[in-house]
Amino acid sequence: MTRIRWQIIRNVTVTFLLTCLVILAILAIGQLTQLLKQVASGQLPLPIVLQLLGLAVPTLLVTVLPLAFFFAVYLVFNNLYRSNEMVAIRSTGTGLAGLLPGVALVVGVVFCLELILSLSWAPAAQRTLQAESERLANAAAEAMLQPGSFTSLPGGRVIYVGSAMGKNTHRYHEIFLSIADGKHSDMASAAYGEIIPDDHGGLSLVLIDGQRYLGQPGQDGFKVLSFTRYRVMLDNAATHNNQAGGINWDSASLSTLMHHFHDADRRYAVTELQWRLIWPIALPLLALLAIPLAYSDPRGGGRAGGMLLGVLFLLAINNILIYFKEHMMAGKMPLYPGFFWVVFVIGALSFYTFWRRNRDLGLLPIWFRQGFS
Repeated sequence: MTRIRWQIIRNVTVTFLLTCLVILAILAIGQLTQLLKQVASGQLPLPIVLQLLGLAVPTLLVTVLPLAFFFAVYLVFNNLYRSNEMVAIRSTGTGLAGLLPGVALVVGVVFCLELILSLSWAPAAQRTLQAESERLANAAAEAMLQPGSFTSLPGGRVIYVGSAMGKNTHRYHEIFLSIADGKHSDMASAAYGEIIPDDHGGLSLVLIDGQRYLGQPGQDGFKVLSFTRYRVMLDNAATHNNQAGGINWDSASLSTLMHHFHDADRRYAVTELQWRLIWPIALPLLALLAIPLAYSDPRGGGRAGGMLLGVLFLLAINNILIYFKEHMMAGKMPLYPGFFWVVFVIGALSFYTFWRRNRDLGLLPIWFRQGFS
């Protein structure tokens, strides 16, 4: 049995690595497409694309590892069935439960990697990616400002600057700014202004001695305000729209989540922590589910049946988790048990189907199958 277990460990590991590379490549192509769109719009320089893609890899791996491991276990055990090796193994008196230690060893390694990725590496890489993308986008936006011309910026903003107040300076004469936010109109003009970068790569426009126009002229609520100094942030507003409580929870550190466990932002912190824990916890359960789904008659059909069921099940679970996250963040669902209802369903289904397959029973009871025959 030691030799069989080592063969399973080797086969699962090799298949997992290959499957991981394939899925990661597919997802990376989609991420690369988004980055190239930003390059085409002038928000990012082309040489930095590979660096940003590398920063996105840890976040992609959080999703890739459970999927790749599920498919790896499925393919390995499906091959054992189709090549009659499972028949030989069962003839020695060893059931499916006797093969679990080999799979469990690889599960332990992948579980630890998934846990570290989900809790630490991926959020840290996401923070770096967001900061670098915003810095580059703001730098590109500043470079687009040409004296005497109108420039469109992200967030529906249009800015006009007059002549520069000297060489290699961020100060300009005659500033005009328009911010379109749905039905609301906000425009401002000033005698001169200055673009000021902050320590995090963001940009702000400071207008001096000007007027601000709120609303549409000739309509109720139209106001004209005079100001001595007016400061407007020019960084991408879409980034801040994804924040709640002033924090981007998707990339928040573990210490930040724990710090907000008992304040007004508790539901965001608890939901995000459960979201990060759900896939590491579900990973061994999905591996257990892949074993009974991998059953195939050596003289039967192909291997697509069980794999199709597995893919549909994973898609359903992912959609349910997204639904739970949105409603928990909005306060429409209780925080506990939260996502752990999904873990219970996966675990119950995995153990039940494995128990039946270990006893050479069909995945569904006879009375259930007869009801549809």
